[in-house]
Amino acid sequence: MAISAPEAPSTALQALLATVADGLPHAWPADDSSGLPSALLAEAREWGFPLYARDGGVQLEYPAAPLSAREIADIGGIDPAHIHLPLCCASTNAEILQDAGMDVCLTESQWAGRGRRGHRWSSPFGRHLYLSYRRTQHSPVNAALTIVAALSVFTLLQARLPSLWVKWPNDLWVGERKLGGILVEARPRGDGETRLVVGLGLNIHDDPGLPATAVSLADLDIRVTRSTLAGAILRQWREDFARFADDGFTPFLPLWEKADRLTGQRVQISDAQGVREARVLGLGPDGRLQVSCADTGMIWLSAGDVSLRPQHP
Repeated sequence: MAISAPEAPSTALQALLATVADGLPHAWPADDSSGLPSALLAEAREWGFPLYARDGGVQLEYPAAPLSAREIADIGGIDPAHIHLPLCCASTNAEILQDAGMDVCLTESQWAGRGRRGHRWSSPFGRHLYLSYRRTQHSPVNAALTIVAALSVFTLLQARLPSLWVKWPNDLWVGERKLGGILVEARPRGDGETRLVVGLGLNIHDDPGLPATAVSLADLDIRVTRSTLAGAILRQWREDFARFADDGFTPFLPLWEKADRLTGQRVQISDAQGVREARVLGLGPDGRLQVSCADTGMIWLSAGDVSLRPQHP
């Protein structure tokens, strides 16, 4: 579940989590009968970390198989030394943006994950996929990269999820519920290069905290480990991003037509001008969306400027 998270876990709790990250029982100097300082135990509970007192010690209980750098690297074709796996962090995108030597970051939990239009989110421990991947390019950034990243995930899952579609510009939906989302962030560098970070949040395992508007793969009877899927996504991203860099977005338009369900439909647009209704006309080769509004006629929408919602009858 994504929840508002203005604060961060205490330094003491983060240090303890790093110690017990292997999921094995660890001794802890008890200050009460629980075997764990009550303040840290309470704080862990507030943040949703499954940290428990066990026989005078403490243990972190994973709700699903922990992330594996080796498995991700083997499937994704990436050097495991370039994969960063903090147990928890503010945001996987932020981790990569702050470290020039980091190519891939995944975490079990993040408390200030980044979303479009300045939204910040936290994410529950060990249940879903929080993945960021770094690219560096010399050419101007094409906003359609966000759509390509979503189409890569669509390619991997569409055979098992006939109701899967991509909601422009960055969301993966199954029917009327959100499965995941993409965020691409760019940081120019002094040497003329641009550092791009592609971030993905994807709902994987059972999660009683998911809102009714969201869905997980487990809800859809798809069982897969996060490491297996992360490796497959990274491999697909590498292939698709290389093709996108060479040939642009045009080769991806046929796949977009399969993934799109909004062309010809009425939608609600939220932007700096307020909320209004429009009809979707189609996608341009630069990734912008053309819509028709009653007050302004035909206009082109850019991904960073607006939020789009389907209008269901």
